[in-house]
This record gives sequence, C-alpha cells and structure tokens, in this order.
Amino acid sequence: MDKPIPDAVRRFVLTSIPTVPHIETLLLLWREPDIAWQADAISRRLFVTSTVAELLAEDLRQADLFECEGDPKRYRCRREPPSLAALLTEVDAAYNRHLRDVTGLIHSNVDRKAARFAQAFTWEKK
Repeated sequence: MDKPIPDAVRRFVLTSIPTVPHIETLLLLWREPDIAWQADAISRRLFVTSTVAELLAEDLRQADLFECEGDPKRYRCRREPPSLAALLTEVDAAYNRHLRDVTGLIHSNVDRKAARFAQAFTWEKK
C-alpha cells in the first residue's frame, strides 16, 4: 500500500501552489538544476505560451521558490536552505506517486477560493 501524501507536502501545496501549471513549472526546474531556464524554454516543455510561462516563473520567484538572473530573465529553482530542498524532494516524490491526489488537492483549493470569492458578492435578501 502506498503511503499517503505527507502532511508537509499537503500544507505546502495548499498554501503555495495555486494551480497545476505552477507545480509543473516548479518541478520542471527542480528536476533540472543545471539549467537556467528562460520563459520560452519553459513554455515549450509545458505547452503554454511564453507569456504564461513567464507569469508562472515570476509567481514562483515572488514566492521565493525561484531565483532569477540576467536579461532576458533566466530562472532556477532554489536549493537552499536544506529544509526547502528536503521539502521539494518530498513534493516531487509525492507528485510522482500521487499525481491524482496532489492535483485534486490543488483543484479543491482553487474551488474553495472561488467559492469564498463568490460568497463575498452574495447579496442578502431582505
């Protein structure tokens, strides 16, 4: 029997990964640490536009998961501190073993956020 998604991975996904393309971008760069990725290279690997790839990479940079250098921008996944590297290793393993569960977790979080947003605009009938 497969182990469930570790709690640390579950928390990370729920708090730091807004969409499946974000986790795909994160893991792409995590798995290839020797490459400084430009948005167009990310876009070709993930089958998204360069604009979308740059937005994803910038989101992950702002979340302090990516480093960025140069012009044009080139991104790398952070590997320090060791606690982040250990967590991303767990995220990668969980995504490989529990793809449906992890993506379901991401989608359920998006659905909850959308529901809360919609509730903010619900008018009370008098």
